[in-house]
Parts: sequence; C-alpha cells; structure tokens
Amino acid sequence: MAFMSSTDRYGSVAASIHWLSALAVILMLASGQAMDFNDDLVASVLPFHVALGVVVGVLTLFRIVWWVAFDRQPRPQKAMSVLQERLAKGVHLGLYAAILVMVASGIAMVALTGAAPQIFGGGVLPEFDEVPPYLAHGLVSKLLLALVVGHIGAALWHQFIKRDGLIGRMRFGG
Repeated sequence: MAFMSSTDRYGSVAASIHWLSALAVILMLASGQAMDFNDDLVASVLPFHVALGVVVGVLTLFRIVWWVAFDRQPRPQKAMSVLQERLAKGVHLGLYAAILVMVASGIAMVALTGAAPQIFGGGVLPEFDEVPPYLAHGLVSKLLLALVVGHIGAALWHQFIKRDGLIGRMRFGG
C-alpha cells in the first residue's frame, strides 16, 4: 500500500488514521454511554474516556492537516450519484465537526470543574452536569452516534448490497 493516496485508493497514512479514529470513536461512544447508563462506572471509566478523548482530538486534527497540507482524497466512486457524493461529504464533515465539538466540550468540562486531579488521581469527582459544556457534550454525542451509525451503514450497504468495492479503497494491503 502506498504511503500517499492515489486517485482510486487511500494511502497507508489516511487508512491508518481512519481505522484508528474509528476504533477510538467507537470506544469513546461506548464508554460515554456506559457512564450515562451506570453512575457507578464513572470513576473507573472516566480516566480512559478522557485520555481517549485527547487521542481522538489529536487524530482528528492530524487528519484535517493531512488532507489540507499533504495528501489528496481519491476521486469519488464512479457509480455514486451526485446526491450520494454530497451526503458522503456532509457525513464526513459532520463527523469531523462533531468530534471537535465533543473534544472541546470535554476539555472545557474538565477545565471548568478543575477535575483533572480527581480524574487521574482519585477523589470525589465534581458534578459535570453543572457546567454549560455538559449539555453540548451530551447532545453532540447523540449526533455523533447517529453519524457513526449512518457511516457504518452506508459502508456496509456499499459492501454487501451494491458490491461496488468502496470499502476496499480504505483497506490495508495490495
């Protein structure tokens, strides 16, 4: 697999960022939902959630810089309609925006509550729901979940219904 993307395939850097981001975002969403579902998990899951949030933020910023400054995205799939192309671009932009809002609101909650020492060193956690970014974090997490499900659904539709090889453009190897 080439380091850089070609007109037909994503390069190894883009594919690596994509799959690492995908795994990290899924783990973030799962850990966030687990903490929402069971308050007893917050103290043990939050350090992982916060650390992974920083990783997701760095990967997303790196991905944006990679596309803007260093690489090009492959051409759209020939079989895709103009509407599908626009929807795909909208979902991808929505994913980036939602991730950046989630990271920013997460950082803001930690900063506004001064919770970093308690998160990573133990102690009583503050009430995060008392700071304004909490609402944005919760609402945008639902949007992010919907975008992720839509993105995965579209990829599976291309792979198993259309059978157009779209996922193959993001795979590792020859």
